[in-house]
Amino acid sequence: SASIGHLQSSSPRYKFNFIADVVEKIAPAVVHIELFLRHPLFGRNVPLSSGSGFIMSDSGLIVTNAHVVSSTNAISGRQQLKVQLQNGDTYEATIKDIDKKSDIATIKIHPKKKLPVLLLGHSADLRPGEFVVAIGSPFALQNTVTTGIVSTAQRDGKELGLRDSDMDYIQTDAIINYGNSGGPLVNLDGEVIGINTLKVTAGISFAIPSDRITQFLTESHDKQSKDGKKRFIGIRMLTITPALVEELKHNNADFPDVRSGIYVHEVVPNSPSHRGGIQDGDIIVKVNGRPLMTSSDLQEAVMNESPLLLEVRRGNDDLLFNIEPEVVM
Repeated sequence: SASIGHLQSSSPRYKFNFIADVVEKIAPAVVHIELFLRHPLFGRNVPLSSGSGFIMSDSGLIVTNAHVVSSTNAISGRQQLKVQLQNGDTYEATIKDIDKKSDIATIKIHPKKKLPVLLLGHSADLRPGEFVVAIGSPFALQNTVTTGIVSTAQRDGKELGLRDSDMDYIQTDAIINYGNSGGPLVNLDGEVIGINTLKVTAGISFAIPSDRITQFLTESHDKQSKDGKKRFIGIRMLTITPALVEELKHNNADFPDVRSGIYVHEVVPNSPSHRGGIQDGDIIVKVNGRPLMTSSDLQEAVMNESPLLLEVRRGNDDLLFNIEPEVVM
């Protein structure tokens, strides 16, 4: 009689299926996106485009390609965006911000409960030969997974025949197609290191680097803050990366061992940070008790919270500062 195989912790299948482990971890935050047109004459929904996206905030902010959520056709009628989550829940979405040149967009849904999210990794730290997984949701309730390695970590868009490109793309041999375009390209830790994108060249797979997504999200946030009151604490900052730490250690052997945080490049004279005691070269590791991973984390806190309790590493000392952001109209 045939015996049924099952997974044992010592079996090769159990030990070596690290790709499946990554997929299991990230799949709940990958979504299917469809753009419809309400036809003015027939009143029915005409599909215009579809693709994938991934959830960035538990309150429903989603990142995708601009071309997935915008149509190039000259058409009249009301366009409608629909997002389907992995569990089958469907929501109407609105476009929050879009950059067609970079092919990045953020859209927003209003979910009934908190959603699973993906974290952005640092694409600057990618190494050629590193394993990556491209995941998408080309059809409702189904994910497609392709895997490969990073062929080139930074491929200049101009080399690819994109005349006005100022983007360095990640080139991978993981297959990217219509279904997973807009979805995440992740490393083995399940961090997003790029958005799968189709726009570039047929037959070669490219992704928009996650550092570019971070920049887009920060600029988008700044744009929205400008509509209301802008707040500032007066520091010029850099996100801590292994490469930056190496460089700073090279210039100063006593530079502390930090894995994440924000390096204070310069404090603006007479600013709230200056008055509060922050100095050039400080490393801000936490804001209001939360670890800081990127400069956009701090910018978000500055815009939305007051006062700010900053935990700072200065040499070998851990210091606390209370900073009150200033409102500038």
